[in-house]
Amino acid sequence: MSRRVSAARDRCLELERAVAGRVRSGNLGLDDAVKLFDELLHHARPASVIAINQLLTAVSRAQGRGSSSSELVPSLFNRMARACSNKVAPDLHTYSILINCFCRMGRLELGFAAFGLILKTGWRVNGIVISQLLKGLCDRKCVSEAMDILLRRMPEFGCTPGAASYSTVLKGLCNEKRGEEALELLHMMADDGGGRCPPDVVAYNIVINGLFREGQVDKAYNLFREIDNQGILPTVVTYNTVINGLCKAQAVDRAEGVLRQMVHKGIKPDNQTYNCLIHGYCSSGRGKEVVRMLKEMSAHGYQPDIVTCNLLLDYLCKSGKCTEARKIFDSMIEKGTKPNVTTYGVLLHGYATKGALSDMHGLLDLMVENGVSPDHHTINIVLCAYAKGGMINEAMHIFDRMRQQGLSPDEVNYGALIDALCKLGRVDEAMLKFNQMICEGVTPNIIIFNSLVYGLCTVGKWEKADELFSEMLNQGIHPNASFFNTIMCNLCREGRVTEAQSLLDLMVRVGVRPDVISYTTLMDGHCLAGRMKEAMKLLDDMVRVGLKPDAFSYNTLLHGYCRAGRIDDAVRLFREMLSNEVRPGIVTYSVVLQGLFQSGKFSEAKELYPNMINSGIQLDIYMYNIILDGLCKNNCVDEAFKIFQSLCSKGFQLHIITFNIMIDALLKSSRKEAAMDMFTTISAHGLVPDVVTYRLMIQNLIKEGLLEESDNMFLAMEKSGCTPDSCMLNSVVRRLLHRGEIMRAGAYLSKIDEMNFSLEASTTSLLISVFSREEYLHHAKSLPEKYHFLKEFKKRVLC
Repeated sequence: MSRRVSAARDRCLELERAVAGRVRSGNLGLDDAVKLFDELLHHARPASVIAINQLLTAVSRAQGRGSSSSELVPSLFNRMARACSNKVAPDLHTYSILINCFCRMGRLELGFAAFGLILKTGWRVNGIVISQLLKGLCDRKCVSEAMDILLRRMPEFGCTPGAASYSTVLKGLCNEKRGEEALELLHMMADDGGGRCPPDVVAYNIVINGLFREGQVDKAYNLFREIDNQGILPTVVTYNTVINGLCKAQAVDRAEGVLRQMVHKGIKPDNQTYNCLIHGYCSSGRGKEVVRMLKEMSAHGYQPDIVTCNLLLDYLCKSGKCTEARKIFDSMIEKGTKPNVTTYGVLLHGYATKGALSDMHGLLDLMVENGVSPDHHTINIVLCAYAKGGMINEAMHIFDRMRQQGLSPDEVNYGALIDALCKLGRVDEAMLKFNQMICEGVTPNIIIFNSLVYGLCTVGKWEKADELFSEMLNQGIHPNASFFNTIMCNLCREGRVTEAQSLLDLMVRVGVRPDVISYTTLMDGHCLAGRMKEAMKLLDDMVRVGLKPDAFSYNTLLHGYCRAGRIDDAVRLFREMLSNEVRPGIVTYSVVLQGLFQSGKFSEAKELYPNMINSGIQLDIYMYNIILDGLCKNNCVDEAFKIFQSLCSKGFQLHIITFNIMIDALLKSSRKEAAMDMFTTISAHGLVPDVVTYRLMIQNLIKEGLLEESDNMFLAMEKSGCTPDSCMLNSVVRRLLHRGEIMRAGAYLSKIDEMNFSLEASTTSLLISVFSREEYLHHAKSLPEKYHFLKEFKKRVLC
């Protein structure tokens, strides 16, 4: 052997050892892998294929290059194939790497071409190679073809499908929401007909998760219980999958039962286990259970991670408790847990929802200071909050700052700003932003066009709206009736019925046929404005153009007549509806029945009730509330009470409004003990009293002279978390003033001031009336300071 050949061989061995060492150490980057490949290929020997495959694998897995590293593998493979075959030739593993890269690139046809070369070479294919193709087919949503290869073609190639191949197809079926087929395949694996590959725990985990995602909770849970019968030990992943699925299905108590079973079997829960349960309890609004689960988590040696903290922040913010959320946020930072972009986003959204824009802005600044870059979603929260608060200049400033933070506005950011400008009537500026986004290559979506058309309608720029439709068509967006209906609905809500009518005309002009919803929306606009004649004309127009009014159309008109106090017209229209064979639903009956009760047509209402029952309508609690309220207001409290008792005995799910109606009626008919008994049974029905319930009870206690009891009930209300409203406080003040309880009234006046409520006109009038009497003048000083003017007011009147 010549010295040169020996040196080349030694260098080749050295390179192979270097590659093996770098692969083992895990520090082989993309650039180094390519350099080593170049040098090794130059000195390669047939046995170098092992090191070559290691390098190709490293290149295909390189991070941070997107698909470019996968695309590099075919190039390196071609160089290898062009090299002299007696130096180094691709083997089955090389082709497997190549097929994997083609599938990841979305070039499935090239993957099958490479597979064809394997067959042509005469190698015996194995499950690893075919699994790459199965994954590629499943990613392309061609699961049926993958099933065919798994069950028919693999045995033809003399290749027994392995667990990895089955798992790939099972996951593909579940991703396409074909859980039933996945379950069938899993059971086939468990039977003798499934070959020599019984399902493992991974296969069960995939199918259980798929069934839960499809909402088939019982089937998923039964499959979980089946695992034990198969002699397979569930892992922490299995338990977490089941607990997560049950929590998302609002079966949190059942999920906690699985946790207890998990611990009993010696499987140690992890952070994810507890996070699933915490998320479940948060979603159910069960704050006490959340606290209990956090304590249990800590007792087992687990500290809340960033996911736990984000769940707690989200729960508190959605409950309107942003102050408590901020305390947890600050505590996170103190304990060394670094908030991520999701954490900031949750708290920003909480502040935005509450309208605490100053706190929101401060948090955004803190986010940037702490080196966390806002994403598009974060920016959109802030933009929408400022826009909703009418602070468009601040929104524009945030929008302009995006680029300074290396973030280019997307269509959602542009959409939020354009929508805000249009709603403020600054349509020209909105159009400028629209043109800017086009110039920047950001494609507008249909929501942006919706905002612009709405804006142009409000300022009467119909020609510009016509031009915008041409632009929509150029962008490949074809507006349909739903597009126009959304805009018409917004216009009608704001009382812009004339503009909505013009938009209906524009629909016809641009070739979009108005549908039943279009006419009904416009009818609703006229009804809200009290223009029933115009609304009825639209009903006739609808019929004339060949559209059949539906129940919703009639409900709109019936509601309009009832709101206007024209109950006879409503009854006439209801009969017309029946004659036109439009079947009334529960909403129809609710509107007419309530209208009859409110207009004092008690006998007609009682006649309608059996007709409704005979028509097969299933009454809900809202309908029963209308009936109970109507009976009570027409002095039929006994009849209402019988219906109420019947609902209770049937286990009907009542509403707190139902109790409020009955308590109010019982108190007004001097049946105070019955009212108090009903109040005490509220909790037994799984309900809690609301501010109306407490107002009724406290008013009655004051009326009976039980002032200490009324104060205690008010304190109990506040302790329960029920916040008094302006109506309640004003009512209590008036009741106390009527009884001459000036000092007590003063305490509730202080509450009104603390909560920034206003005095109602009747309360102010009563205050002036009381303090115009000499015997009460000396009590003026017992009121909050702002009401001391009443004493001076009396003096001025006397002068």
